[in-house]
Amino acid sequence: MADKKNRSSLLSNWPDSPTFEDPIDLLPFQRDASVVEKGFPEAVIQPKSSSAVGEILRQANHDRVPVYVRGAGTMYAGGANPHAGGIVMDLSGMEQLLEIDLDRGIVVVEAGTKFVALLEALKPLGQTVGIVPLTGPTATIGGAVSSHALGTGSPRHQSMGDCVAGLEVVLVDGTVVRTGSAGCSGAGFFQRYCIGPDLTGLFIGAEATLGVITAVCLWLYPLPESRETLCLGFQDPLTASKYLSAVQSCELTRNMWYGGGYESGAINARVSVARPDLDVGSLPKFCVGIELGGRQDEINYDRARLIALGSNYGGKNFELFNDIYFQKLRLEETYWYSFAGYFTRSRCALLMCSLPSNKLPRFLNCLQSMREKYEQFVWGGTLVICRRGLHGGVVTFYDEKNQWEEVMPAVSDAVEQFTNVGIVPYKSGKIWSKNSPHFENYQHLLGMIKKGVDPRGILSPGNLGI
Repeated sequence: MADKKNRSSLLSNWPDSPTFEDPIDLLPFQRDASVVEKGFPEAVIQPKSSSAVGEILRQANHDRVPVYVRGAGTMYAGGANPHAGGIVMDLSGMEQLLEIDLDRGIVVVEAGTKFVALLEALKPLGQTVGIVPLTGPTATIGGAVSSHALGTGSPRHQSMGDCVAGLEVVLVDGTVVRTGSAGCSGAGFFQRYCIGPDLTGLFIGAEATLGVITAVCLWLYPLPESRETLCLGFQDPLTASKYLSAVQSCELTRNMWYGGGYESGAINARVSVARPDLDVGSLPKFCVGIELGGRQDEINYDRARLIALGSNYGGKNFELFNDIYFQKLRLEETYWYSFAGYFTRSRCALLMCSLPSNKLPRFLNCLQSMREKYEQFVWGGTLVICRRGLHGGVVTFYDEKNQWEEVMPAVSDAVEQFTNVGIVPYKSGKIWSKNSPHFENYQHLLGMIKKGVDPRGILSPGNLGI
């Protein structure tokens, strides 16, 4: 934790960057949306430019003051929580749209830009981006990239990191680096993989432990001409996983902008609310929801193939689920607000992970095990289909006022169980970091990189288990 003299020195030098020290002003910066315990910042600084970020980092590094970086605080991995004290660098004021180049197919924004603002700017141009988080109205693009936010995921566009063409990053010594083609003076952003190693990927998901992302370049895509949804129901997760593997191996994802998997608990809950007269025992045990976007003739062709392939695995049209839930979720874009539903019990713990499609049954078995072991909490499972493999989410609803101390061991147990069966942490932050021994050599390399770029360890101490 920074001593008072060093903190005062740091804060006195930035007349153009608003600073806060009053304990009341600091309260909103103690934690993000996760279950992770809050930290205690000593000050908050709100820089307005990458040069200001560089000056602050240089001084903080000199004074050995810890620095945590924050966007909108909508993440659920604890990475923004300032557990070592020091300062929180709030980038929400850096929200300029810097460049749109339709010839290169890129858009460059400052890190504090919100997704909803970007989409509004792109819509008149007939353009969009591939991944948008569930928290799109408030989430910042820099925060999403720094934590490698899944967003809604996409079989077509894969994950957040695959949508990034390049970054502007400020290192702990104040050096401003542009990755990919923009690393060459005068070249600009148009290619991520060039010059040498993929330095862009080094900072995606790094939770501000290696540098501070100040600008993001994303690939642009035309808005789809048409959009449709369909749902297929399966009698068990095993046949559903075989279907998903077949869809991915047949490359039937070219026009799939979103694909979701729903276990029986989610299906029964949604249907019983809309149709209490139905016997939930007659419903499918697993549902695959698909949103198609593109030319109408291509959608028609892909839709027919997806349904025909599904029939090979016992999949049947599940129009009821599409009508009461999935179609509204996607075409009316109510997913913007569906994330808020996770907090109906005051808070939820959300563990994100990655798994191959054939491990879907194992994922659901672990989820069921947690339900049986910790009956005092409500456990939910979410799945997002990617071009290859799946992203899974384990949601634990709890009453924060009365159950926070109880839920923490349960979450740790869930982390251990899922990691033990080879389901890989996604969006690490601090929730998964205690399980870093499962990735011993990986963590060793990560630690070496950390020592090289941040030898004094001031950037986000404790994130990623380093």
